[in-house]
Amino acid sequence: MIGIKLKIATGKSGFTLAEILVSVALFSVIILSSTQIFKLVIDGQRSALASQNVQEGLKYFLEVIGKEIRMAQKDDGVCGGVPDDKIFYVSENSLGDVLAFKNYYGQCVTYVLVADNSNPRFWIGRDSEAGFISPGKISLDDLQFVLTESTSTQPVVTVNLRAHALSESQFSSAMTIQTSLTSRYYK
Repeated sequence: MIGIKLKIATGKSGFTLAEILVSVALFSVIILSSTQIFKLVIDGQRSALASQNVQEGLKYFLEVIGKEIRMAQKDDGVCGGVPDDKIFYVSENSLGDVLAFKNYYGQCVTYVLVADNSNPRFWIGRDSEAGFISPGKISLDDLQFVLTESTSTQPVVTVNLRAHALSESQFSSAMTIQTSLTSRYYK
């Protein structure tokens, strides 16, 4: 008779159930924490982009109005809303203040907030042409023009502006800006 010998392996090491559970738990903790870090980085990038969009939109807005306000001239009865021999006139509407003046080219200019699909945007009217100057991705929440006039100095227009990006509320970047401008009109 032919005999078969079976050799039973003894002393070989393997993984126990406890070791596998510990390694799976550690792996899960590492994956979850790295996912959270990745999410924080993405959210930070979205917030930074929202802030950048608001800054760029307001930068262009401030450059345009800064140049035009500095070049404003005394009105000589041409602009209906501006008193004669004055450079600026401030009034109000339902969304904020309205600034009116005569620009360097003799055009009557009006700066005002206008609702565009329930989103307040900055609107510039110049005689027969008019349009929005602020981007549609930015909501201008408040616009105030404070006019300071005296007989010995140039009139000063202080612009107070509050705006935020139109995005998900957690990435909405709000900014408040204030700047003062004077006309360079010396005649």
